[in-house]
Amino acid sequence: MMWEPIVPLIEQIKIVPVDGNELVHIAYVPKEMECVGRGTDAAVFVYWKHRRYAFKVYAAGREEKLANEIEAYRRLGETSYFPRFYGRGDNFIVISYEQGFNLYDCLLRGIYIAPWVIEEVDAAIRYARSVGLNPRDIHLKNIILQKSGVKLIDVSEYVKEDSDQRWEHLKEGYRLFYRFIARQRIPKSVIEFVKKRYESQKDTDFSVKSFGASLFRLFFYDKEKTLRFKNGEETIG
Repeated sequence: MMWEPIVPLIEQIKIVPVDGNELVHIAYVPKEMECVGRGTDAAVFVYWKHRRYAFKVYAAGREEKLANEIEAYRRLGETSYFPRFYGRGDNFIVISYEQGFNLYDCLLRGIYIAPWVIEEVDAAIRYARSVGLNPRDIHLKNIILQKSGVKLIDVSEYVKEDSDQRWEHLKEGYRLFYRFIARQRIPKSVIEFVKKRYESQKDTDFSVKSFGASLFRLFFYDKEKTLRFKNGEETIG
């Protein structure tokens, strides 16, 4: 099945932007479509009978982000590191639907993130740079872990020139601290707490080592030298 017959359903979807860099609000979606992801600019849907394609629908006022993402996919072409681009509509793009757990989900579920994942992301970044892009906004939810490798999604900021250091910080955090939490299920409130604290500090004279050390004061080791979270989610929320 091609994606064009699904367009009338996509055109019925209503996406509303939310102030404060919050996730978009989905005002209406046809019952045949399933939302598989939301961001601050757009939401992603698949057709329930045919999940080959992902439709990323942008909220009103996000036309520049839409244009940026189209340009980024044009430069990327067909590569194993990124979704395949199929086409566009007035307020949406059509890309391959990439199944798998993102790294945020891996932390929630206790799925081990092996060193090769970091190496694959670095390789994807090198490829994107080789075609004149500047990979940025690479965070846990934008990295999909698959059996055959990784996929990086959400490339709308790759056309910008400056670096936000997100991936460099994540990579250093992995090197310094991941071994202490590997294969543990991390409460969502803990991840969100770390995310908010990072966002409040990353524009200052930021040190991943100092940042991580300050967070570890919220944790403790039990007698078996296993890292546990104090009082579960309630301590962090």
